[in-house]
Amino acid sequence: MYAISKANRKILEGENMTGIITITQLFFTLIIGMYFFTRLKSEKSDTRIIEENAKKSQAHLDEMRRIHLREPLTEAVRPSEMSEIVGQEDGIRAITAALCGPHPQHIIIYGPAGVGKTAAARLALEEAKKSAGTPFLPNARFIEADATIMRCDKRSIADPLIGSVHDPIYQGAGAYGTAGIPQPKMGAVSKAHGGVLFIDEIGELPCGQINKLLKVLEDRRVKFESAYYNEFDKTIPEYIHDIFRNGMPADFRLIGATTKGGDDIPEAIRSRCIEIFFNPLTRDSIEKIIVSASKKLNMELETGALSLISQYAKNGRDAVKILQMAKNNAFLDRRRTVTVRDALFTLDACRYTNGRFLTGDERIVDISVIKP
Repeated sequence: MYAISKANRKILEGENMTGIITITQLFFTLIIGMYFFTRLKSEKSDTRIIEENAKKSQAHLDEMRRIHLREPLTEAVRPSEMSEIVGQEDGIRAITAALCGPHPQHIIIYGPAGVGKTAAARLALEEAKKSAGTPFLPNARFIEADATIMRCDKRSIADPLIGSVHDPIYQGAGAYGTAGIPQPKMGAVSKAHGGVLFIDEIGELPCGQINKLLKVLEDRRVKFESAYYNEFDKTIPEYIHDIFRNGMPADFRLIGATTKGGDDIPEAIRSRCIEIFFNPLTRDSIEKIIVSASKKLNMELETGALSLISQYAKNGRDAVKILQMAKNNAFLDRRRTVTVRDALFTLDACRYTNGRFLTGDERIVDISVIKP
């Protein structure tokens, strides 16, 4: 009797333990199920919110893209042919000779602002593509960079000129970031591969950037390094291995432009470039620019207004700005002809002088005495 009771007790204890384990398993199953259900619901909610925000942002972006202001006059009258660049015949000949043919050179163009340095560089590449024996392909690119705003991160996280490596610790989420794969990113030097890299105000580049640029000009490629790169890691795509082993191609011709003198440009850069000088524009050259701009705008211009604008404009860009302001003043009166009065109003309102800044109380001329 005792033995039976003991056996029954063990059975009962076993059944109780099984029940406890079952209840515990059921409890944890419910908890885990609720967790994943809540997470799935949250993910769906997050996905829905992301999709809604994306739709709103896309709609706003599309709306922004539908709005277009008219192109600034300085852009509309930009030279489209070498013959339209006035007052720089020798400079144009020199830059064409340096870039055209089988052995194009690196170039630095010196000259005041608004005399056609950028336009000449852009058009020189188009001329070079058509020259005999040229290494430039028909799709060779003209990449512009402004040295005054081109800054790199000291930790080399970002370098818009030379390029950089987005290491996983900085690049964040994403397939490569999660896998710990460093991603080389092209800079302007690689984007210009096979074409021309134009750097405006090249003398403003920081010393560190200049040294890196010199190395690229010498090697014609960009070498990248990363503490996260492992040459034996088979999870890294082969093209990334190729970039780290052989570098990113960067074979281009450099055209630098500056308003400074040669003493302000590092000798190491100057020694690798042919130096070409653009002249300040004469009054006759400025008049030609004004006449050309007025023809492109189908606008009539009084002879006196032409003479007056050319007298006070310091360069071609300045002349076009004055012309545009005078044209707008005529437009307010529903006139198509820019008169002397329109030119005088602009020069007076904007305080243009012949090399001397006017105070607020000074005027070029009292325009009230000029008959409309």
